Amino acid sequence: MKNKSIKIIVLLIFLILFSAFLYNYLTIKLWDYDFWWHISTGRYILTEGHLPEEDPFSFTSTMEENKNIFPEREHFFLKQYWLAQVLFYLIFNYTGPTGIIFMRAAILFMTVLIVFWQLKRSGVKFYISFIFVFALFMMTMKSLGERPVLFSILFTSVILFLLEDFRDRKNKTLFFIVPVMLLWSNMHGGFILGVIIISVFILGEVIKVFLRKSNFTKREMKIFYSATGLAIIASFMNPSGWDSFFMAFSSKYNIFQEGIQEYISPLHVFIYKFRPFSYAYFSIAAMFPLILILRNRKLELIHVILLTGFFIMSIKASRYGIFYAVVASMIIGKEFDIFIKNLIDRRFSEDFHKNIRYTLAFFTLFSSLFFLFGSLKYNIKLEIAKELSVPVVAVDFIEKNKIQGNMFNDYGYGGYITWRLYPIKNFIDTRALNRAVMDEYGMIGEAKKKVKGIKTKNEKLPLWAVILKHYKINFIFLSITDVYGNVTPLILELAESNKWVPVYYDHMSIIFVKDTNCNKEVISKFKMPKNDVYDLLIAKTASSALYDGVNPRHLISLGYIFSKIGRTEDALKAYKYAAETWKDPDLMQKIKEIDEEFAKQKKSSDKALKNKGIPR
Repeated sequence: MKNKSIKIIVLLIFLILFSAFLYNYLTIKLWDYDFWWHISTGRYILTEGHLPEEDPFSFTSTMEENKNIFPEREHFFLKQYWLAQVLFYLIFNYTGPTGIIFMRAAILFMTVLIVFWQLKRSGVKFYISFIFVFALFMMTMKSLGERPVLFSILFTSVILFLLEDFRDRKNKTLFFIVPVMLLWSNMHGGFILGVIIISVFILGEVIKVFLRKSNFTKREMKIFYSATGLAIIASFMNPSGWDSFFMAFSSKYNIFQEGIQEYISPLHVFIYKFRPFSYAYFSIAAMFPLILILRNRKLELIHVILLTGFFIMSIKASRYGIFYAVVASMIIGKEFDIFIKNLIDRRFSEDFHKNIRYTLAFFTLFSSLFFLFGSLKYNIKLEIAKELSVPVVAVDFIEKNKIQGNMFNDYGYGGYITWRLYPIKNFIDTRALNRAVMDEYGMIGEAKKKVKGIKTKNEKLPLWAVILKHYKINFIFLSITDVYGNVTPLILELAESNKWVPVYYDHMSIIFVKDTNCNKEVISKFKMPKNDVYDLLIAKTASSALYDGVNPRHLISLGYIFSKIGRTEDALKAYKYAAETWKDPDLMQKIKEIDEEFAKQKKSSDKALKNKGIPR
């Protein structure tokens, strides 16, 4: 009777848990910067009837002077995602953000479900499955971007499941990896992970045959090598072939990863306080060396190779953490269960085991209920995150007031601008196709006055102004802060310039237009006082600092703004608050310089008072 009760409780546990997972996925609005150029490309493909041959969205990248020195990379980015882009566009076009949010939820939900199903089929105890499934869910909550990479997350779990299933049950469902790889290779460049996983299994089985340890019959070997071989061949059948391997493993493309948040190591992210400590990732990461010690030589070579490879990838770049979590949850979950069985089951009576299972069943049930009720405080809002990352209202302003001419836009906004304003072209977007344009974008955004090795015809103008003039920029559309919390230096320069006029701002964005006759009407209607710009920057950085207590860059940005407008004491306070959590050398140097300046002023003031015979 007790066993039957436990089974009912376990069923209830996972029904509640997975309901909570699905609910949580649906509470996150459509927010990703990349989504918009993906659906713009999908629209282009269906409208034009072919894949793009050159960049159709940025006016800078098609200029002869900016001829791409990495044309193969541009070709890859323009064509690799075509099937996912068409699918995204069709869903969004017919259902709006609702369909995309449900699609994202379904993909991540299926990923977690597949991992759970594999653990269940492997006989893993429910409380161990609970731990690994929940940790994986927490990792998926950090991978909510509405991008083709979602399919790579799902297909990683599918490929590993099918390969493990064949080794356990020897059935022909393994042949499903062929259409999966064909589909995957036309949706996202991450299909190379599938090729790697398949290749590791092939290598492992070849070694087993060589050592005469294979448990496959001749018929099973034919099925295995036929299915895996066809899957690898199928993965080549996409517009870019296997260029994805060259993109991933050639060091010459590393320059495109500089400053990109997801390519930063999770250790670096934590140490330098970009985001809070990821308990889910570091817990799963710690499981790998632990299971190596506990299971030692009993781990299969295939599993060791896979875990080692994905572990190293995840430590080097945050974006690979979710893939490691998928692989590790399946493999380590099973191995940990075997260890527990060997350690505990043989040492205690069956009655003791039943009591433990009963206790753990109730504990996990209450944990699931607690998690579900805690999740209900968040509301499901099937809409665009226009208050977080998508500049809907700002683009409405541009469209309504018919602001014309070349734009200089924020890197993250480029995709949405293309979606809304095409055939008007952006300056840059997060595809980062052209390195020369990326460098110029950085020089402008950081308001560089001079750069060593670069000479201009007009040395009186700062470099950023020269580049804007060269591209005949008529309006500038910026995010107030970047993804790290740093204020955009160009905004402060534009606020002091007599050639640029602020005409729009909200809590996310600001727009400047050039002070020319063609902008006369919009300037007369919407010109903002300079002080409003500074008030906006102060309000934004101060509120961000209050909301995000981990990242000190909000306070550093606040201090930077105060120092630019002469409020040195306030700047020092902001810097010192930031220094309480982050002893960055540059930050400490700024504090030291201000303290020294105040000390000099005080000394000078005391001396002046003394000369006048006035006591301190």
